[in-house]
Amino acid sequence: MNTKLISMMLAACLAGSAWAGEALVQNAIEKNDYTLAFAVAKADVTDGSATDITRMLLAQMYMQGKGTAVDAAAAKELLNPLVAKKIPEAQFMLAGLLQTEALAGMKTADGQLDLPRYSQLAKRSLAERENERYAAELVYQAAQQGFKMAIDAVCADLDNSVVGLSTSERAKWYRQCDKESWAKAVEMGQSLVPLNMRREVLRDPVVGEAYNRAAIKAQCLDENIKPVDFKVSKPVSGGQYLTLKLDKPLPYKMVSGQWQEIWIGQACGQKFGLPLLFKADGMGRATFAPDVPPEELESLIKAALPK
Repeated sequence: MNTKLISMMLAACLAGSAWAGEALVQNAIEKNDYTLAFAVAKADVTDGSATDITRMLLAQMYMQGKGTAVDAAAAKELLNPLVAKKIPEAQFMLAGLLQTEALAGMKTADGQLDLPRYSQLAKRSLAERENERYAAELVYQAAQQGFKMAIDAVCADLDNSVVGLSTSERAKWYRQCDKESWAKAVEMGQSLVPLNMRREVLRDPVVGEAYNRAAIKAQCLDENIKPVDFKVSKPVSGGQYLTLKLDKPLPYKMVSGQWQEIWIGQACGQKFGLPLLFKADGMGRATFAPDVPPEELESLIKAALPK
């Protein structure tokens, strides 16, 4: 919370006990006296004098176990009425809590991805993902209200996950995050692949080998093949999404489905189109491979192996 807002709180202390309690909680937190902050905030909530900010601060203490034991249920009880009032900070906080619960155990204590747990989470049905879906919905709603942290979170989702948003919609969000270069990159052609994954595909040795073979066949010896266009050549089949319940339902993160794209590279003044098959991995990303006959794919994989 910024200094100006804190000063306003202190100046308003004499105006009423609610403001006084809020200022006292905030001051205690700034001094790392969470025992006092929790006691004051809890008392204000109990007697009904707590402001919305005090309620959010108390919820945060419950979430982080500061001044009290971690209690997710108590935090939710505080945040739900604030979410009903469409307060973006509360929406963002509740989303973080729900997301953490939904993806519990996905990473080990040292921050590494737990592959068996990842695989288990990827197999969940849509009904089993309700907390994750609702969390994404809350973040999106907070972002629509201009809440900066939520806007950044939406941009991070778009950078890392396959979503049902149009190219223009993704570019619009990137521009709200001051990522003009990302907006221009996503506007290059038509692709469902998020930018982070696009870079991964282009660095893939099997994909690189497929491009090289196309170039050699065309008597082009320039190995610096640059992507110049992307086209969805076969639309998504079997697509399932975490759908956000907004004024108009929005298909957000893809859970299942597959599609084909033609990625066009350029070298030696020529263009080389490579069909790629993408399959959703159940966690918002996708597996990929050149969409060629099995024997040709096997040959590409062998050729790409380290010598």
